Amino acid sequence: MTFPDQKHSFDSQAAILLAAMSYQTYPLYSEGRLTLPKGYQLRYIIRAFADVETPTEHAYGFVAESANTIIIAFRGYAAYPADLLAAYDILQIPYPFASDAGKTSRGFTCLYQSARDSLIQKVNKLSSAKKLFITGHNYGGALAALAGLDFALNTKFPRPYVFTYGSPRIGDHAFAQRFNQAVSDSFRIVNIHDPFPTFPSPKYPPPFTEEGVYYQHVKAKLPVSFQLKNTPRNNAIACYFQAVSQLDPAFSRSICTENPGFCPDAEICVPFNRGCKAIEHRSEQR
Repeated sequence: MTFPDQKHSFDSQAAILLAAMSYQTYPLYSEGRLTLPKGYQLRYIIRAFADVETPTEHAYGFVAESANTIIIAFRGYAAYPADLLAAYDILQIPYPFASDAGKTSRGFTCLYQSARDSLIQKVNKLSSAKKLFITGHNYGGALAALAGLDFALNTKFPRPYVFTYGSPRIGDHAFAQRFNQAVSDSFRIVNIHDPFPTFPSPKYPPPFTEEGVYYQHVKAKLPVSFQLKNTPRNNAIACYFQAVSQLDPAFSRSICTENPGFCPDAEICVPFNRGCKAIEHRSEQR
């Protein structure tokens, strides 16, 4: 696997660590369980309201801190139907945290806004001498992009490192342009067989709205490839973790061995090609 040259160096070990951190947002949501690697402490659980019509509060991630690093991790799709309704709310509103940053998805922007003040207050209490990483998988990647620009412009952390995995688009051309200017270290890791990054569509022309709605990805796309013949598996954070682990297998083995329960199980990442045969077989048995 090769990544294109970047203006700033890409840290493969950070990509592996942050993929596992992104994975940890899911057991935190579903089971209230969080496993962090040695040296990291939980500082805050991010809670937010999804669905502008009937706001519902859920856990959307966490803040963890080590001696040198702060990590903000956002989860993706897990709470039904709140997350789905937020994702499908693709009408756009002005990005609320900068005057010249275009428009962003109403569903995700309102979700992030509901958590934003408390999140920034908590993180601003931590040392600005530490590196700040913001990460997210799936819909969490959209939240990470919203937070990345916000933290770069409005906090004492002007240079956040943003790593996302299978993220959808979040804003229009003006937002992408402002993000790309302000967030110099942004790495959007994308499985070329993953359909989630193709949503929302780049263009919803009138009469969808009077002026149309337009979306553009932020930089910088770093392609990986795994084809598992299944949409959820092609977007699974476990499989993204497995893919980026190939960049530094020794480091990946080390963090997984030293921190039981931290890394995702890659069992679902085995490809299969059964077509409709299983269904046909059961139909014949009736």
